[in-house]
Amino acid sequence: MDKLTNDQNSQSDEAPLRYGFDCLPEEVVVDIASRLPITSLLQFTFVRKLFYNLSRDPELVNLHLSRAVKNDPCIIIYSGDQLYFLEFSDHGIMEQEAVRKISTPFIDSLPEFEVVGSCYGLLCLHDTLLGESLYVYNPFTRSYKVLPTYVEHFVQGVMFGFGFHPITKEYKLIKILVPYPNQNCISVIEVLTLGSNIWRYVCEMPFEIDPSSEGIMLNGKMHWFTQFAKYNGRCDRLIVSFDFADEVFGEEFIIGTYNTPNPNCLLPHIPPLGKVLCLLKNGELLLEYLCGNLVLYDPQNGVFRTLSLPRMRGLFQTILHVGCLKCV
Repeated sequence: MDKLTNDQNSQSDEAPLRYGFDCLPEEVVVDIASRLPITSLLQFTFVRKLFYNLSRDPELVNLHLSRAVKNDPCIIIYSGDQLYFLEFSDHGIMEQEAVRKISTPFIDSLPEFEVVGSCYGLLCLHDTLLGESLYVYNPFTRSYKVLPTYVEHFVQGVMFGFGFHPITKEYKLIKILVPYPNQNCISVIEVLTLGSNIWRYVCEMPFEIDPSSEGIMLNGKMHWFTQFAKYNGRCDRLIVSFDFADEVFGEEFIIGTYNTPNPNCLLPHIPPLGKVLCLLKNGELLLEYLCGNLVLYDPQNGVFRTLSLPRMRGLFQTILHVGCLKCV
């Protein structure tokens, strides 16, 4: 009996057995975790304390984001004041059941909204019912921040943009105000840096942005089309940009004189009512067609394939998004 008790005590003094991820060095676990799709990574955080703790480690957050931006994006779908998302498989093919509903923690405070934009893992939403708030939101970690809009009453129009500069590592919101009356066709620019609740006056620019123009981020700058008007003595439209580092506007080029091949020559089979969303890693183009269909186009074979999205009814808006662990 004494021998049995001694053996039991000896065993209890030994360190518990380690297996699986617990046997690996932390840097190896971080490297593995940084390569997982965001949904798989979040599932691990619910079942393993190790992954839960690592999900708050800035090293993993930044490494995962740096790799996620190089992969195929996920797609945020906005339909009927509800957000959904879908992910691509390794072969760029989406399964029918891949569309999943996003649980929005502040939905009771935001019954009606528009998507301002998505950039580097964060989504920006604008309250369109009262127009008093902007929400910067990570739809996967569910962290968010509410920001004021501070829009003056005597304006003809207002637009928002949301972007990130890879050098300064800052997220910024831009507010473009068109005063009323606006005899000189100017726009007033204000900027808010995420982490601050203060809108700063930046400048005035001598042209108006087309309200239907989507802000496109490229190389740390956001680009828009202007309204058709008289610029430099001629009637035309411009492409203008805002540098998120230097906070200055620039005129990129005039549409009518820009030397580029006709888009129909580059993509002869894309329908005129289609919009190219992105080029996938497998070489296929993802298109949005008539605001209610997603289509994959294989330029090698000239083949279109409509994706089946059973949950989607009617029109919807698609937003390219990078899933990440970034907290607001």
